[in-house]
Amino acid sequence: MNFELNPTHLTVRLLRLPRRQTLAAAHDLAAQPFRDLTVIELHVDGDTTSAAGWGECSALNDVGYTSESALGAFNILTSGVAVSVATHPLAFAGLEMAMLDAQLRRDGRSLAEHLGTAGKAAPAGAVVGVDTIESLLAQTAGLADLGYTRVKYKVTPQHLVAPIQAVRVDFPHLELQIDANGSLGANDMAALNKLQQLDVTAVEQPFAPSEIDLARRLVSSTDMSVVADESARSLADVQVLSQMGAATAIAIKPPCLGGIAAAMTVLDAVVELGLDACVGGMLESGLGRHALAALAPLPGFTRGGDLSPAARWLQADPFNDIAIDGSHIQAPDLVGVGGAPDPEVLQQCTQSVKTVPISSSPDVPEPQR
Repeated sequence: MNFELNPTHLTVRLLRLPRRQTLAAAHDLAAQPFRDLTVIELHVDGDTTSAAGWGECSALNDVGYTSESALGAFNILTSGVAVSVATHPLAFAGLEMAMLDAQLRRDGRSLAEHLGTAGKAAPAGAVVGVDTIESLLAQTAGLADLGYTRVKYKVTPQHLVAPIQAVRVDFPHLELQIDANGSLGANDMAALNKLQQLDVTAVEQPFAPSEIDLARRLVSSTDMSVVADESARSLADVQVLSQMGAATAIAIKPPCLGGIAAAMTVLDAVVELGLDACVGGMLESGLGRHALAALAPLPGFTRGGDLSPAARWLQADPFNDIAIDGSHIQAPDLVGVGGAPDPEVLQQCTQSVKTVPISSSPDVPEPQR
């Protein structure tokens, strides 16, 4: 596929989407009851009335988990300054998605067709935030009833063994994973050993990205999969982790890497290095979730990832959502990436909007398969 577009304008919107529930994590224990999100309408051939393509910049409400925020992305995308993948990968990923969506629509093809995943499916996977044991058990019961067979729990040093132990007692056959978002340290090694005894299959980002020696120690002392997330934000990061023996799997998040093309490059490298890979989520809208669902069936994704409908978190969402079917999610067959938004919901959720001209085609790579 070649980009054969003449983009002339971007209409950038900062949305505020009410949440159905929050996702407390080590980096954000007081999660806000809304999800700020920047989305991009790409216009071609001078048409500013209807979008040729839609893209999502999945930066979160605040800087912290990444160096970009939803408002910051809105500002850079409307500044008239060229957006660099090196400094603003999430904003760049939104531009790439809009370009890709426009070209796929013009060609009458779905993203899954383009990637070679049409007709395929990937296991669904849910994420549960830091919460009371009573709430965790209730949420887990609901997820099991919906068909989820794998659940990942956000943890901190203060909320580590006891919550997972309680879940394991009530759900002996569920696959359990944890995500510490870099909050654990050397003093938590014994607790991690207890979690392995509870048949936890994976621990995601147990230590800060700078604590490579601790990660290497854990890899050598456990049968759990040690998944890198915050420490794997580039191809170079992945190569270092592999060389140092500091991870056995990589959580691949297309927005954090700079888009779908970059994610596929990293996935190919992960496979070549002999590591496992899983799809990682960023609390996307239905648009971003469509992209994840199209990517997840690729054979390089050897571990179950964060693949669930956006409606698990969002009370209102202008974009089409994906759906769990049994215990799996099908690669979407909509033309383009995720379809056009509902204009009424889009307008209701828009906090700011600005249309800016672009002098030339955004310099984005073409995702190839």
